[in-house]
Amino acid sequence: MAAAAAALLWAGPAAAYLTVTAETDRTSVEINENLYLTVTVAGDSASVPEPKLPNMQNFNVYSSGRSQSISIINGKITTSVSFTYILTPRFLGAQTIPSITVSNGKEKAAAPEIRITVSKAAQGAAQQAKPARRAAGGARAAKGDQLFLKAETDRKAAYVGEQINFSIRFYTAVPLSSNPQYIPPSFKNLIAEDLPPVRNGETTINGVRYSYSEIKTALFALTPGPAQIKPASVIAQVSVDDQLDPFDPNFFQKMMAMSGAQGQSRQLSTDQLDIEIKPLPGGAPASFAGAVGSYTVSAASDRSDAKAGEAVNFSVTVNGSGNLKAVTAPKLPDLADFKVFDTMSSLDVRKDNDVISGRKTFTYILVPRSEGRKTIPPVKFSFFDPKTGGYRELQTEPVTMNVEKGQQEGRSVNFAGVAEASQVTPSGSDIRYVSEETGGGNLPFLAAKAARLPLWVHALPAALLALTFWLARLNRFRADNPLLFRFRRARSEADRDVDEAEALIKAGKPNEAVSLLYDSFMDYLSDKCGAKVSALTMRKAVELMRARFPRAGDRAADEVQELWSALELRHFSPEAAGSEGAGDLAKKYSLLIELLEKELK
Repeated sequence: MAAAAAALLWAGPAAAYLTVTAETDRTSVEINENLYLTVTVAGDSASVPEPKLPNMQNFNVYSSGRSQSISIINGKITTSVSFTYILTPRFLGAQTIPSITVSNGKEKAAAPEIRITVSKAAQGAAQQAKPARRAAGGARAAKGDQLFLKAETDRKAAYVGEQINFSIRFYTAVPLSSNPQYIPPSFKNLIAEDLPPVRNGETTINGVRYSYSEIKTALFALTPGPAQIKPASVIAQVSVDDQLDPFDPNFFQKMMAMSGAQGQSRQLSTDQLDIEIKPLPGGAPASFAGAVGSYTVSAASDRSDAKAGEAVNFSVTVNGSGNLKAVTAPKLPDLADFKVFDTMSSLDVRKDNDVISGRKTFTYILVPRSEGRKTIPPVKFSFFDPKTGGYRELQTEPVTMNVEKGQQEGRSVNFAGVAEASQVTPSGSDIRYVSEETGGGNLPFLAAKAARLPLWVHALPAALLALTFWLARLNRFRADNPLLFRFRRARSEADRDVDEAEALIKAGKPNEAVSLLYDSFMDYLSDKCGAKVSALTMRKAVELMRARFPRAGDRAADEVQELWSALELRHFSPEAAGSEGAGDLAKKYSLLIELLEKELK
């Protein structure tokens, strides 16, 4: 009994797991080639954290896309996300991709480091570049113009959420002793997505033949008003000799000197670029939630036949081009025939032809209330199309399913009385007693000693039994009221996150601290409001908070919006927060928790 009670006392939910793996498409690569790195993060929850890439001085790193899958089997949720990166080697020899880690605030996981061997470009590649150089002819560039950097965008004005392509071109007419190091710009009122791979080519400018490498980035504006692209930089080592061909079309990805070669370091920077961000026009449909781009929408259930009381996965998939990360879950129509539970989303992103596209799938857990033929009405989804300058409202086809009667309750069994009991007769003589001696041996002695024990000892089994029943009721109550326990523990988890963020700040990791504070703030509001706030816009989240806590004042709503904006800006654009440091954000978050604990009751 005591062992059973102790087991229940210490029992808790099954331990969650978080894993991360990292692999490359090869372990040997030439200096003029790209290397593909795939990092896969998996966990037993609806969302998993993004990996934190370590500082890799030996490679230029560009994000190439992501794919995500969510499986829900018998109520168990498993999520797997694969992040793809393109790595360009900068130096010859044995290089290392350091260990890649992930953390969800409770668990940490790490993938082992990867060894990469970088070799010289094949002889054929170098020979192919020479005819292009001879065909160019013409005068050499004047001194001071042998290296230069050019930055431009494909538009000077754009709508909020519309894709803006930003390109950097690095030109050189002289040999380099190593692949250049690219230092991307910081952004104000913009979030960025890499558009790999690096493009290479040759051109003639003012009679001078240049080789160039181009890096492109997709930008999306956050709010109307001015936006800025701060200066970008390239650091290049100019070779002191002319042993190597500067007109190789792959020069930006090719090491042109062995380890230890000497060269002159040159750093080039671009000018700041300004972009005017236009607000979205009025007249948006009621179903519009901020999506900008060009999309299609579809809906489906994981099965057409179900039973009453059993969960059905109903998914709405948005396909198209645009900032899919900002697309929120469409609102379901009234579903009187179903119970609706939490929504989970998965995201697949592609970057083909310099366009951010892909699909985002929202999975709703529906439970049919009764048997019969049930129909899920069309789901509406609206977006703003920058090409036409207008809104479009789409809707899915209705989804129909046959619902059968659920599991029946156990049948009642009546036992009729027997008028006369039948005689029991022995069937044989095979059964024998173990002992035919009378008396109980030591049993009467032990019973007498037990009878003389204090009363509290006799009460111990009953107390343990009562404790067992209490723990069972507590576990059932927690299972039936998850929102209540999330509401109560939100404060303690937020305080713990603040302490961890302050420790990261002291360790010189402000960006990681801001990411932790941003995730913690989303979790805190979600636990308090009983809904996933990170899937909502700021305005929708504040409206939800006001509806959930009507006594909350305007100050609480204003403080939530101010901190949300500051954390989001610093989270997605670390250099754009100005003097708003990570330490200040941690203090603001701590003070806001004190205010919200008084208001959100």
